[in-house]
Amino acid sequence: MKTAKIISVIIIIGIIGCYSAIKAQEDTTLPTKPEIKSPPANTTPIPPSPETMPSPITPTLSTNQGLKIGVVNVVEVFDKYNKTRDYFTLLGKEQARLTLAIQEIEKEMKKLVEELDMLDKTSDLCREKKEQLSTLDAKRKYKVENGNIYLKNKNNEIFLKLYKDVRDAIDSYALENGYTFIFKSDPQLPATPTPETEDVLQQISVRTVLYSAKSTDITGDIIKILNKEK
Repeated sequence: MKTAKIISVIIIIGIIGCYSAIKAQEDTTLPTKPEIKSPPANTTPIPPSPETMPSPITPTLSTNQGLKIGVVNVVEVFDKYNKTRDYFTLLGKEQARLTLAIQEIEKEMKKLVEELDMLDKTSDLCREKKEQLSTLDAKRKYKVENGNIYLKNKNNEIFLKLYKDVRDAIDSYALENGYTFIFKSDPQLPATPTPETEDVLQQISVRTVLYSAKSTDITGDIIKILNKEK
């Protein structure tokens, strides 16, 4: 009997040990559900303190407080720049010389035409005068075409020189006076079209500044710099 009781106790202990091992394995493989605690009844939620709240995100905005802006009427600057008159006086003289040379050729051509009217159309002299007239006409056309090209190139060269002077003066003025931007302004368009403003849409499309306060206009200062006025 004692032996049977001992065997029964050993079997029961073995069963309990196997169950404990299986239970332990389940506890390690299955996720544990978090314990949800209900808030106590009749309680008021406590707001977080300022020390624990996250700092608000402040957007970074760019301001114009540090900008200094000016405008320049480039047309007026060119018109009142002393070198403009000097350069275009020289260009006018070259154009006058070219015109005079063409007029001299035309005088010779006119004289030949008058002589041809009095000659026998079949004579050798008439044929010779016609050849001279043809040569003079070709010379005149060459003078006109190449003269116009020369004057156009010279005009562009002068404008580039003047524009460089204006830009250098504006750059220097801007650096000395702390300007951030200097824009090109234009004179107001007339109420009615003129030969100079026939293409109104083009004039409008190239306008840079539609409005600027008088205090931003530095045109007079730039003209003084260019003309070295004190």
